[in-house]
Amino acid sequence: MRNGLVVKDNALINASYNLELTEQRLVLLAIINARGAGQGITADSKIEIRASDYAKHFNVSIDAAYKALKEAVTNLFNRQFSYVAEYKRTGKTGIVRSRWVSRVFYVDELAILEITFAPDVVPLITRLEQHFTSYQLEQVSQLTSKYAVRLYEIIIAWREIGKVPFINIQELRLRLGVEASEYQHMHHFKSRVLDLAKTQINEHTDITVDYEQHKAGRVITGFSFTFTQKKQPKDVTPKAKKAATKATKQEEQLDWMTA
Repeated sequence: MRNGLVVKDNALINASYNLELTEQRLVLLAIINARGAGQGITADSKIEIRASDYAKHFNVSIDAAYKALKEAVTNLFNRQFSYVAEYKRTGKTGIVRSRWVSRVFYVDELAILEITFAPDVVPLITRLEQHFTSYQLEQVSQLTSKYAVRLYEIIIAWREIGKVPFINIQELRLRLGVEASEYQHMHHFKSRVLDLAKTQINEHTDITVDYEQHKAGRVITGFSFTFTQKKQPKDVTPKAKKAATKATKQEEQLDWMTA
């Protein structure tokens, strides 16, 4: 694995889905493993994930990694997501509903999971000529709340602006994967979803985030978010090496997008 760069189309960043933390992590590993192979990805590509890689990247025991891979055989295969897309004949928009994967294969003796992304997922993680979001896997590797991972992705899609405009409460719940039966009281939603996610993001990632609630009368109708990039350590890499590294990364990204 050459690097830990996760790249997603913004349609997938803003999609509505409910993946448990382990399932989100497996999807992220699959994306960077596919990129690391340098051969592009199709709806027939079989992407391998090893328990040892899962344990290393997310700082968990090998037993926890085994369990994550084994449970994914059933759980990840049954998961779905939905996103807004354009019907090209008329320019009208509609809702696409898709599975994440079309095939899973687990070899217990080797602790290896092999997955094949569903056809609708492939262009959302490969054909990135226009609107996409990228970040290093290490930024979310220490997040233990599934809501924190999703909120981080939603927020950094607005990295150039530094703030996320108003999202109504129902839309936010869908994007974060909060079920209709969960945290129905606003106090619980804020404390167990937003505040928990905010605390973890501020402690473990490269940004500091805060949110503002919006009301119609006394009723909270939605939230907006502001965030700032944390100061990075001073780069002491020699200029020649830095230039070579930059050129290599550009070549890798070009190879991936044209594969």
